[in-house]
Amino acid sequence: MDIFISYASEQRATAEEIALALREEGHQVFFDRSELPEGDAYNARIREAIRACDLLLFLVSPEAVADGRYTLTELKFAEEKWASPAGHVLPVMVRPTEPAAIPAYLRAVVVLRPAGNVAAEVVVAAERLLQPRWMRIIRRYGLALAALVLIGGGVGIWRAAESWRACGAALHLVAQAKLQQGAGDYAGAWDRYANALATCPSSAEATAGQERLAMDWLENVRVTPGKETFTDIADKVQPALSVAALGKDEERAADALAHLGWGDFLRSRDGKGGLDPVLYYRQALQRDAANPYAHAFWGHYLFVSGGDAQEAKAHFDRALASRALRPFVRGLEISALLWRGGPDLEDEVVRIANDMRLQGEARPAIGSEPLASQIWSVYYDRLLHGNRKDQFLAALPAADHLATFEWLFPEYARSTNRTFYLYMLAELQEHEGAREAALQTYRSVVTMLAEQGGGDSNLADAARQGVRRLQRQ
Repeated sequence: MDIFISYASEQRATAEEIALALREEGHQVFFDRSELPEGDAYNARIREAIRACDLLLFLVSPEAVADGRYTLTELKFAEEKWASPAGHVLPVMVRPTEPAAIPAYLRAVVVLRPAGNVAAEVVVAAERLLQPRWMRIIRRYGLALAALVLIGGGVGIWRAAESWRACGAALHLVAQAKLQQGAGDYAGAWDRYANALATCPSSAEATAGQERLAMDWLENVRVTPGKETFTDIADKVQPALSVAALGKDEERAADALAHLGWGDFLRSRDGKGGLDPVLYYRQALQRDAANPYAHAFWGHYLFVSGGDAQEAKAHFDRALASRALRPFVRGLEISALLWRGGPDLEDEVVRIANDMRLQGEARPAIGSEPLASQIWSVYYDRLLHGNRKDQFLAALPAADHLATFEWLFPEYARSTNRTFYLYMLAELQEHEGAREAALQTYRSVVTMLAEQGGGDSNLADAARQGVRRLQRQ
């Protein structure tokens, strides 16, 4: 099959990796434009390549959807060929991009959001789109079909064929569900899996997919007050998790048991009494003693319920042994520490963030802006309000404190909170001994507030005091 990859030059390395993976599967791939002539001939060759292709992969990024980029021209050529992108265009999110910036033509289909290896997931998704449904059914069930034909029995063959047809349709629904799940549409994905299981109750793919979705949904649960509750979602996914919890696979059963306990914790947030999530966590660890979900959820529960902080920390340490779940565990631990609150636990949050920075891990946002805002509030309270400032500054070596602050909040340096950011930066620079840098930053705060007509008078006074203090030195 012929595949055209549309991408911004900033994502060329990703495009090359995808092209190589597709070629290894026998596909013809057009993605290198470097040797094409300039001008009208360039446009003609691109248009011709898109007209000849069976599938267009569009690598979605802020650069690719920016006004004036040639990727939008390529998308226009695709729209000329296919009025509807369904089955012909596969958008792949390679960098976080504002939904409103994505062209409507691409939003008409589900955007693939790879969770692991981008090239591998694109190959799987592309082959699903390119391969006719009847061929997928034959490839999957061809040997069984041949055996039944040899055995005979027209009615039996007809029934088997109907079953294969239904299960083939179920696989198509599973593929759609995975795309929706990757896009964060958990409710839509749940309905797709339910339809797949209604069509083909024996589908192992639908069963396993629904089970994984149940866990993902609980881990990332969001509700709209007045429309839905945590209990509504926990009740919806409980049957699928209960079935998995009875399975023979110890790790899989432990994962399900841990999430059943998390579901009970979420129900308790709705005010439902008489629930003890720890009962499920204990069962999970009986099935798999190192299960990271059970340890992380148990540690979280101990923190938020006022339990033993050292025991909670021990559970989180066990959970962090899982490299694959490390970002999730980090986010859960930080959330639990902030939930319980207090200067000592806030200091621990900063130490965790510093360790993440030193280990080269992703920043502790896990897709949740409220979590980043809560960590910002810690700095705001401890540095601007001076709540146990000396204890806070002693939580880390001065150089690490400064580096971790800059690592945590690069966006705040350019936001409406910029003056507060700069003031806190100056305090940490001063603490670290970078006198000239701190003096310059304090002066920047004073200047910016003056240009704003005075701004926050307390902040201005504090910044001027910083200037005078450093000038005396």
